[in-house]
Amino acid sequence: MELKDIFFIEEKDWYTLQAWAKLAYDKDKNEISGLMTAVPQKDGRIKVGDVEILKQENTGTNTDLDGDAVAEYTMKYAMKYNNPSMKFVWWHSHHTMGAFWSGTDTNEIEAWKNTSYSLALVINLKEEYLFRVSFWRVNGLPVEQHIDTTLTIERKEPKINITKEMKAQYKELCSNKTTQVFGGYKGYQQSIWQNNMIQKQETELEHEEAYYKTVDSLTKLQEEYLDGTCKYNQFNKEIKKLDEDCEKSKYPFKIKSMKRFNKLELQQYLMSVFPAELLEWQDNIQKDIYETADWQREGGWYGV
Repeated sequence: MELKDIFFIEEKDWYTLQAWAKLAYDKDKNEISGLMTAVPQKDGRIKVGDVEILKQENTGTNTDLDGDAVAEYTMKYAMKYNNPSMKFVWWHSHHTMGAFWSGTDTNEIEAWKNTSYSLALVINLKEEYLFRVSFWRVNGLPVEQHIDTTLTIERKEPKINITKEMKAQYKELCSNKTTQVFGGYKGYQQSIWQNNMIQKQETELEHEEAYYKTVDSLTKLQEEYLDGTCKYNQFNKEIKKLDEDCEKSKYPFKIKSMKRFNKLELQQYLMSVFPAELLEWQDNIQKDIYETADWQREGGWYGV
């Protein structure tokens, strides 16, 4: 049997994962994570299941599981199956981002290093995924190899169902990560550039505040267009108004033109980008500074 044919997940478990990912994004625009089991079957395949979320702290780009909760989960299912060949799968969502392994993800995969192999899964709201088998030792030799392979989804048709129990569990277990905020201009967090904060000119501060407000406006427009509450013509009208405000106020950024897209193309485009990616900048250095400030303001880091 080839590696691509070994691992499978049942339809109900796959859509439980999707439901958790959708719930976390709808409620807080956050990622979410948890654990699953990988249990060998009589036919030689390995069944991935027992989807659970655990106590955790999340942001839009990061998710941290509580160590004690991880220990409880692994002990619970080790006792249930009493199978030394079973493994655990660390899973997490990337909501509207693509399914890829970030630097933080690979660090987490390293944390599951053992004497044989470990498993990891990343999903997004478009049902894209990456499923990784990390081999840590081969025939007793420390030969490490990471292979992204197929996780067969045994399903008939999509049916994501977020239950009341899931909503209650999410509220109980998932919290937004906070970081220390130092005194002074509202919304700024400690960062590598905070020592220069006091020296910033009033105009720069106004532009940074305008950047935050513009990204917030773009976020709202993007979400409303994707959920159908904002129609195509109204969306373009609001985008034009935002762009005119940027030009009038001489901000160091403007709104990207999206007139080239028809209704369907615009929907597909907005599903693939962050709101901040709808801006064009005069200076990439300013772009990096403002985006860094915004990511840290939200308590996370882009792409992790």
